[in-house]
Amino acid sequence: MEIGEEITIEPVELVAGGAALARIDGFPIFATNVYPGDVARVRVTEVKKGFARAELVSIESPSSLRRAAPCPIAEECGGCDWTALRLDVQLEAKHRILTESLRRIGKFDVGTLPPITIHPSPLNYRLRSRLHREGDAIGFYAMQSHRVVPLSSDCEVVGLELRTHPVEGESWDVDGPILGYHVAHDAFFQVNRHLLGTMLRLVAEIAEGTSSKRTAVDLYSGVGFFSRPLAQVFERVTAIEGWRASHQCAKANAAPNVKLVNAPVEQWIDHMPRTDFVFLDPPRSGAKRNVIDAIARKTNERICFLACDPVTFARDASRLAASGWRLHTLDLLDLFPNTHHVETLSSFERAS
Repeated sequence: MEIGEEITIEPVELVAGGAALARIDGFPIFATNVYPGDVARVRVTEVKKGFARAELVSIESPSSLRRAAPCPIAEECGGCDWTALRLDVQLEAKHRILTESLRRIGKFDVGTLPPITIHPSPLNYRLRSRLHREGDAIGFYAMQSHRVVPLSSDCEVVGLELRTHPVEGESWDVDGPILGYHVAHDAFFQVNRHLLGTMLRLVAEIAEGTSSKRTAVDLYSGVGFFSRPLAQVFERVTAIEGWRASHQCAKANAAPNVKLVNAPVEQWIDHMPRTDFVFLDPPRSGAKRNVIDAIARKTNERICFLACDPVTFARDASRLAASGWRLHTLDLLDLFPNTHHVETLSSFERAS
């Protein structure tokens, strides 16, 4: 097998990262823009010792899992990568990817995992989008490129109000049923407007499960989105955020019983006092080892973990399990429909 070679594949499953897995004489090939059940002609783009990668050339026979792509630029635009896949199949694939990551990376016994509750999302979900401009064109980058693809009027990602009203400037406020969050344009904020309330409710329910409600720590706290429900449960909350723009916004969003600390979590964690409850929402790369070790050592009752990558979550969850913590609940939040991204909200309790 050589780079540039064209071959015909029949993928068998979707894997973490969004590609479809096919095998030729047992050799794994990961291809984009194809799905299980397709018969597809692909071009090899990379060959390694244990696998190859390929890109779609043409579909010779389409899978029954496909739907008529409502977006005319779906195969070109980098805003989403699973647009042509049926929405129910997307959720099934994400469930399988999460389970397989916990089995393969985390070494969990799948039979002992808690039930995974799936929270689907309507489309046109983005509260905010980072669009790009190239001449008169405004849209997302093309896949694996910095070429701007003009946003389609049929886009299922961008919220309806952002098609004609792109948000620019220093700050904005979240409207709707969740009020009072002040957010700078360069500060992180959860983008799925449909599931904001669901996330707050689930975190509050997990927090309420602690018997002692004196102290909580919110790691990677951003503008304080989750500090607010925690402040309603615990007497004192300490929120740690390293990005200054987010920390500044948190000053406007925080309740009086929230102490804000502007410091990298990886540095502050060495000085973390014992606490009843920890919530963490680390970046896609997951939490550093010293962060997981400190949380495992210094948390009294319960850990709540929001993760945006199933592979790094499985790695970190395994480390917590090895330190005497039991995976108690698992929720799959479909924050990014039409994409391969899997968001997991979990809770851990000390193993008896």
